[in-house]
This record gives sequence, C-alpha cells and structure tokens, in this order.
Amino acid sequence: MFVKIKNGMAATQNLNLTQLRRISLLLAYLKDNPYSTLDDIIEAFREKDKQLTERTFYRLNQTLKKEYDILIVFDYFKNGYFFDEENSRNLESFLSLLELVTTAELFSSNLQEKSKTLDYVEFENTASVASIPNFKIILNAIQMQLPITFLHNSFYHLKQEQYNLKPYFLKQYQNRWYVIGETEKGYRTFGIDRLSVISMGSQKFKAKSEEAKELFSNVIGLNYTDHKLERVQLNFHISQKPYLESLPLHRTQKEIAAIEDDSFTVELLIHPNFEFNQQVLKYGSLVKVLEPKWLVEEMKKELKKAVANYK
Repeated sequence: MFVKIKNGMAATQNLNLTQLRRISLLLAYLKDNPYSTLDDIIEAFREKDKQLTERTFYRLNQTLKKEYDILIVFDYFKNGYFFDEENSRNLESFLSLLELVTTAELFSSNLQEKSKTLDYVEFENTASVASIPNFKIILNAIQMQLPITFLHNSFYHLKQEQYNLKPYFLKQYQNRWYVIGETEKGYRTFGIDRLSVISMGSQKFKAKSEEAKELFSNVIGLNYTDHKLERVQLNFHISQKPYLESLPLHRTQKEIAAIEDDSFTVELLIHPNFEFNQQVLKYGSLVKVLEPKWLVEEMKKELKKAVANYK
C-alpha cells in the first residue's frame, strides 16, 4: 500500500508500509524522548529498524515537512530533535490517516498468511460498505473544487431531498463520515452513508476548506451554531484523569486546577452543542459542569428528565 504525495519533489517518493511504520515509531519515540540526538534515535531503532540511517532520517524528515507540514525540528539550545506538534498542520488528521493506513496494511498482510485473523478481532460496529463509493466521489469533488448534487435521506424528517453542495472537507465522527460544505442557504453537514444518486458538476468553485475547518475547529461533533464560543469548565473524578489525558474531549482541553478532594478540573474552548452534552452526560456521576452557569442549569434539567424516566 502506498500514500501518494505531491509530484515535482526530487527528494520525496510515495510512502510505502515500511516508511509508514518508521514514521509511526519515530513520532512516538520523539514524543516520549524529546530533544534526542540523531545518534540516540538511530541507536533506539537498531533492533526495530536497522535501515534507519542518517541519510534515511533526513529524507524522511524532508518528506514529512514539505508534503505534510509535519515538523521534526532540531533545537540548537538543547542539542536534539523534537516532534513540533504545536506548529504541525493537520496533525490530528495525519496521525489518524497514518494509523488507519498502517493498520489496514497489517490486516491485509496477516489475512494472506492466516485466514482466520478476523476471529481474533472485533470492530466497534457494522460498517456501511455503501458509503465507500460515496467517499471516493466526494473526495474527488473536493480536490477538483467541483460541486455535487445528491439525494439526502434524512433520519430526522424521514424523507429524501435533493441538494446542491460545494463540498469543502470530510469529517469523521463516531465512526461515520460526513461531508461539510456550502449550499445556497449556508454551511451544511451530511452523513455520506445517507447520500444517493451523487453527480459531480462542471463549474469550479473557490475553495473555502480552511474557513470551513475554522468554523468547526471549536466543535465537538457536527453543529457549530447551537451556542456562541464559550469557556467550559468540567470537574471530573480523579479516576477519569488517565482516560482524559490519553483521549481529550477536545484539542483545547487543559487542566486548570490542582487535584483536590479526589477530583480535577479541565477547561475547553468550544461551542457547546448537543453532541458535547451527550459526551458529558455519559460520564454520569463522575463529572460536574462548573461553567458557564447556563450550561449548569441545562444539565440539571436534562438529568431531572432522565431521573423522571425511572419513576
């Protein structure tokens, strides 16, 4: 399997499985061992990847920087390399893609060797095979900056409607893929597994991918219009600390209070919406909303409704 990158760069090539594994190991190593020297890196890889030489490292670093804006930087004061997550563009998407492609290739290789591999793996839910062709069409339309027309099957309204959309980017949420773009009435989000009869137009549009991503950058889920941008404070039971550190609710999550009374407090800068409320409610008694006050009251009402269901 290969990840295709831009043409015209003499020092870069398609990334194959070996290189993808190498990138995964390298980024993980630098996260755990920042400011390592090149000798340290090569020595650490001696058993896992004997082909990682000084020349290979420089080529790989150049590819990551020029093709993906993923930065491995040398700090002259600390005399070592570090993974510059803060200044790397599309970092979350790149790491997710890296995991997806590498995992898929490993499964593919293992299935060829051992026919019962899937007996030992259980996925989270049933995937929609029907959405795969839709994904390809929509991704092509985004890259070519061409509009799409389709029928949308609404789960809420229980009917089909036709839409014309300028697609700007694809977003994954809870194991479903969504296309985010602009209709004549503004920005909309559509689950691609609910689209049919998709056709691509011929009139190119001006891409607004960065603008669209910015709108959704402070959103958990799919809706940015429910409420204005807010600083939300949540107090969690201490038992949830390792889970929230390894899998934050949002990229803006930060701990703002010292641990006391077996709890800790985090702050998020987000547009509170239905999906965010659902994420908080799933923690039950292990979380308490502190700020803003209107959200505290909203959560109280929701919890009272839930208790009423058991009377």
